[in-house]
Amino acid sequence: MSSYENRKPSPRPPPQQTLRVGSFVALCLVVAAFNLRPALTGLATLLTEVQNALALNSFWTGALTTAPVLCFGLTGPFAPLLASRLGLERAICLLFLLLAASLGLRALSHPSAMAASTLAAGAAIGMAGVLLPVVIRRDFPNRLGLMTGLYTMVLSVGGASAAGLTPMLERASGSWTTALAAWSIPAVIAAILWGILARASVATIRSAKPTRFAALMGDRVAWSVTAFMGLQAGLAFVVLGWLPTLLRDRGLDNIDAGMMTSTSIMAQTVTALLVPTLAAKRLSPKLLIVLVLASTGAGFFGLLYAPIASGHVWAFLLGLGQGGLFGLALLFISLRSPSPEVAAMLSGMSQSVGYLGASLCPFAVGLLRDVHHGPEWPSVLILAITLLCLRFGFQAARPGYVLAASEGSVRN
Repeated sequence: MSSYENRKPSPRPPPQQTLRVGSFVALCLVVAAFNLRPALTGLATLLTEVQNALALNSFWTGALTTAPVLCFGLTGPFAPLLASRLGLERAICLLFLLLAASLGLRALSHPSAMAASTLAAGAAIGMAGVLLPVVIRRDFPNRLGLMTGLYTMVLSVGGASAAGLTPMLERASGSWTTALAAWSIPAVIAAILWGILARASVATIRSAKPTRFAALMGDRVAWSVTAFMGLQAGLAFVVLGWLPTLLRDRGLDNIDAGMMTSTSIMAQTVTALLVPTLAAKRLSPKLLIVLVLASTGAGFFGLLYAPIASGHVWAFLLGLGQGGLFGLALLFISLRSPSPEVAAMLSGMSQSVGYLGASLCPFAVGLLRDVHHGPEWPSVLILAITLLCLRFGFQAARPGYVLAASEGSVRN
């Protein structure tokens, strides 16, 4: 029988050794999570400078914000294939090397270099995002809420750091290319750590066949998790791709818009850690979904329509909602999977199919903003996505496992 990951038989390691290995895996996860958003948020804060320097029209600017999310969806299915050939740790190491190289390309002020960088970074982040939740499900089965929350929290810190620091780096260096390329450094650090883990690990070997998620295509639970993942990602990528620009439309400069975006993303750290932990402890996930969606909607509309002086309050509220949404989306992958193998399949499906749908959202915002010259129609889109997210979130929150009917899994 093929499996996502086969384990070599070995004696049970001493408790202290187990603790050290677990701590190092947790460190690798934290550093990896930090690198999953700077490629997007850093670019978003300097989007106007990039557009002017490269002479991009509105269509290509919209495509630049959409391409990474589209790559998440298109490349996600290949992540289990890569891991089955190389092993989980080696595959993740290779993906962060690709991310570092792609961000380094942004040192070149040329449309082709920016396009190649955006596509390669999207592919690397998309595949790494599929594999990292599998590591959590495999190595921390008794701490799913805590580790998912920690992973999501640090991911938010990385995004907030890039949103806040990239404009400052641009001002200090006098070059937007240097400011964007600087984020290749933490990606190199992540690649080194996962390379060390791959060399030290004897627990995994290559499997004969890659994991497929085709078996999940007829499963209602899998589709609910996928829809919730995609819809909350659509909300997130609208913020990551367009919030600084929408704020600049209201009169803020790039520093202030970047700092307000950074406030929103940094606020995600609170609920990113707290909400998955509470959900794993059987606090009603449906109640949590209502609370985080209400916070997301209120924050977004406050930023667009409330007095700009209160912007940081609305940005903080928006961040609280989105941190909880993403944490729940990742947690549902683990909670609805009876094994790491199924978690790999569900992670691949939800983050590939889900992100393909999510990629339409920032592109639609760009077109609506360009055609209607105001926030009204983007606001209608945000409201529609929020209501759909509520519906499918309730379905994903129902207790049960994917493939329960076909595999006889016991419902939780």
